[in-house]
Amino acid sequence: MLKRKSRILAFALMVMLLVTSACTNAEKSGKESNSSENGEVLTYTFFNASSTGKDVNTGDTKIGKMFEEATGVNFDIEHIVGDSNQKIGTMIASGEYPELLNAQNATADVIDAGGFVPLNDLIEEHAPNLRKLYEPIWEKMKLEDGNIYILPSGVSNGYIKPPNIGQSAFFIKREALKEQGYPHPKTIDEYFDIIEKYAKAHPTTNGAKTIPYTLLQYDWHVGQLFDPPAFLSGEQEGIIVDNETLDVSVYHNKDITKEWLGKLNQINKKGLLDKESFTQNYDEYLAKISSGRVVGWFGPRWESGTALDTLEQDDDPYNDFMGFPIVFEEGIKDQYLNPESFVTSPGMGLTTGTPEEDQIRIIKFLDHMAKIDSQKLITWGIEGETYDVNEEGRFVRTQEQIDLVNKEEFRDEFGFSALGWYWPIMSGTFDDGNSVDPNVQPEVAQLAYDEVDKEFLKAYNIETFTDLFTEPEPAPWFPFWDATIETGSEAQLYDQQSRDLIKRSYPDIILSNPSDFDSEWNKFKKDFEKLPYKAYEEVMEESVKKEASLMK
Repeated sequence: MLKRKSRILAFALMVMLLVTSACTNAEKSGKESNSSENGEVLTYTFFNASSTGKDVNTGDTKIGKMFEEATGVNFDIEHIVGDSNQKIGTMIASGEYPELLNAQNATADVIDAGGFVPLNDLIEEHAPNLRKLYEPIWEKMKLEDGNIYILPSGVSNGYIKPPNIGQSAFFIKREALKEQGYPHPKTIDEYFDIIEKYAKAHPTTNGAKTIPYTLLQYDWHVGQLFDPPAFLSGEQEGIIVDNETLDVSVYHNKDITKEWLGKLNQINKKGLLDKESFTQNYDEYLAKISSGRVVGWFGPRWESGTALDTLEQDDDPYNDFMGFPIVFEEGIKDQYLNPESFVTSPGMGLTTGTPEEDQIRIIKFLDHMAKIDSQKLITWGIEGETYDVNEEGRFVRTQEQIDLVNKEEFRDEFGFSALGWYWPIMSGTFDDGNSVDPNVQPEVAQLAYDEVDKEFLKAYNIETFTDLFTEPEPAPWFPFWDATIETGSEAQLYDQQSRDLIKRSYPDIILSNPSDFDSEWNKFKKDFEKLPYKAYEEVMEESVKKEASLMK
């Protein structure tokens, strides 16, 4: 799939003169040229099964052109259309691959088929910047055979707190907070007290019944019911990990889950729980959130994103929500914000069938991308055009620059769209303290706040909305869901059976008469104890300890 695009003038003599001159200059400067020997620009193909973006040649973008001039290489980026697994399956069957491939969910299949080449030696010999970029997770990237086949995107380089809540929190309608004098709930009881007061004062909203608290249990959307016990007790979501011993346990059969379900049982008794919580589908849930009738809910903000986007465009900005790191009782240190993430897949790999000389050229291109100056170009752009640097060395953007880089047409032409995520790129912070992601830089984020945002920031004496949240403890094993669970194993069996049991049993517990709560809980716990959760804990613990041992 290699293409050669000649940039040389048609006249043979001039070609010879130019090549000779270029070689002489290169020899004098001592710089190594990554372009082909005759001065052609080499075009390779990168097929990205993780995105449905626009197909483009990187050399047709501003950043890509700069990289092309520095390396003599550009890429035709092709994106998935239709079923990605079917497309990758065809590649595997034919043995014909693009030079660079992100196979998304089929990555393991391509590796098993011998479709990716080992990258260890290529990087060690030809890509010092790439080697430095991946240093923190170098050992984690290796498979059991000791080889590295995939280069993931988003390699962490230090933690930076995001300015806004994108992950899980307990959300409350802003109007309820404003009406009650901007209370700052810290415990679950304080949280539901605010909701109850507002619901009593406003039994209807926009001519329909107010919904004090709703939750979603539909298809794979189960976190709103499953995750709170961990967060409320100061743990990360999903499993409980002892930070000292790295011992792992599930919590669905623990007292913290009983306490959470007990709170829902209590608010149901008071008429505060949405009666359709366990029967509504995702679209119905989103419709309720966007209607302005809901006072409170728990979950990741992205899960309700489309509904919240609708509210942000509403004439009444107080219909939007504010998130809080609610815990069971004061003194518990919240851990709602995700720690540094060290996910090592999916990512891109070099494919078999690519000649060795082209493998070297491609890895050198990626090495050029891994340079700090290139990383800043990919994420921030060009100083004086898409960002400025203040006297303290902080990267900032004017409102005009923000408006410019938010335009899809500009992002496409500049190269932000084509050369950002999915390529080797760091996350977190640069060594100078600036955020890799401009949207996470506080100075930039604050410009995006409207007057009502600023009203609430001032009322709670914070600069960004995550200032209410505690910085997460280091968790080298995070995220736990990156662990490999063998298909057909007891651990995999538990994963499915526990979900089925919980989705079936929790509604009975929550909606039961308070006098029957204990008996319903005990019935569930008895059934849960029959599941092979110990096997699941063993697999997760092995993964957690392994991942922690591989981090530097």
